[in-house]
Amino acid sequence: MSISARAPSLAAALFAAAACAFTASPARAAAICGNGTYAYAGFDGRSASDGVSATISQSGALDVRDGHVAGWIGVVDENTGNSWLQVGLSALPDATTSGIYYEVAAPGNGAVYHQLQAGVTPGVAHRFAVLELKNRPNWWRVWVDGRPVTAPLHLRNSHDRWIPQVLGESWTGTSTGLCNRYAYAFADVSLLTADRRPAGASVTAVQNLSYAIVHLSQTSFVATSTGKSATS
Repeated sequence: MSISARAPSLAAALFAAAACAFTASPARAAAICGNGTYAYAGFDGRSASDGVSATISQSGALDVRDGHVAGWIGVVDENTGNSWLQVGLSALPDATTSGIYYEVAAPGNGAVYHQLQAGVTPGVAHRFAVLELKNRPNWWRVWVDGRPVTAPLHLRNSHDRWIPQVLGESWTGTSTGLCNRYAYAFADVSLLTADRRPAGASVTAVQNLSYAIVHLSQTSFVATSTGKSATS
C-alpha cells in the first residue's frame, strides 16, 4: 500500500526559527473525495531539512469507508514527488484504531510499507522522528519513542534537498463520492538538524476541501476531517 502520492503545495505559512511556530494562511481548495483521491491537512516544508519530529495520536473516531487515513511526518523529494520516507499512524477501512507504520520510497524504487504495531488506542501518543544521520549525508533512520526502528536507509540525492512534511492524509481508494473521516493530533512539532537541534524553516499550509488544520499552540495542531464533502 502506498500511503503517499504527492499533492501540489498550497497556501503560505511560517515555521518560525527556533520556536517552529505555525502561522497558516487560507489554503486553496480543490475538489476532494471521489475515485482514488488523496487529500491532506497539515504542513509541507518549503526548504530542505535534516529531519522532522512530532508526537502524534489519534484524537477522534475513525470512519474509513475506503482506502486509508494516516497522520505522519517525513521527508520527500519535492522535485519528483516519487521518493520519500515517512512514519506515523495509519488505518484501513472499518478500523477503530490506528497502527504505527513507516514507509520508504527510495529513488528508483516503489514504496514499501512496514507496519510496526497494530491497535494503538485513541489518545495514546507516540513520538516519531525521521532524521538524517550526522556525518553521513543521504543516510536516514526512522525513530519511534526515542529508539531507532530501521537500519540506516540510503536515499540517494536527498541531502540538503528533501523537504519535511507533517500531514494528515486520506485516500478514498476506488469508491466515488466518499470522504474518509479522521482526527490526528500533532504535538511538539520540530524541524531538526543532524545533531537534533531545532531548525527554523518556512512551510506551506495544506488544507484540502473536507479537511482542516485546528491550531492548539505554536507547535501543536489537529489535522481533521470537517464532515463536509466536496459536493455538500
